[in-house]
Parts: sequence; structure tokens; C-alpha cells
Amino acid sequence: MATLYILYGSATGNAEGIAKDLAEKERPTFFTSVVCKPLSEFKKVAQQWEAPPAQGEKHGIIIISSTTGNGDPPENASRFVRHIKRRETAESKP
Repeated sequence: MATLYILYGSATGNAEGIAKDLAEKERPTFFTSVVCKPLSEFKKVAQQWEAPPAQGEKHGIIIISSTTGNGDPPENASRFVRHIKRRETAESKP
């Protein structure tokens, strides 16, 4: 069973609206379901990806986000951005 995950970061609701509209559209046939959640819940979603997909299955993810202020992430995406930055920093160290 392949699921398409649509994760969004939104301060004013615009990115959330786009994500939810996309989730309601017809999906490709190889995805049996669609889950639409805020980026702040990405760790719950990522737990399901610890093992590679079975033969013939796919993992799908779409990330939709807005920015606030001077290009800062919206509040419900800040945890995700910190996680990505930590991983990049750790991987770039010798």
C-alpha cells in the first residue's frame, strides 16, 4: 500500500489551502491513499519510511510551504527546518 504524503508549512493558510486542494485531486494510480498534514508532524510520517518500500511500492511526498518575514519558515514548519539544518551540519563535518 503506497501512500502519498502532502506536508505543508503555512502561516496565513494559503499553503495549507493549496495542500488540501491538491490532496483532494485525483491521485496517480500507484498511490492508494493521500495524507495531508502540517510539516510540524513530519517525524510521525517519517517513522513509516524507516524501511525501504516493498517491491513495486513507492513512497511519495510533496512539501508545500510559504515564508514569513524575511524568508523565515512559518511556525508550523520551523521544527522541520531545524531538523534539516541539523542533518546538513552533521553530514558536512569530517
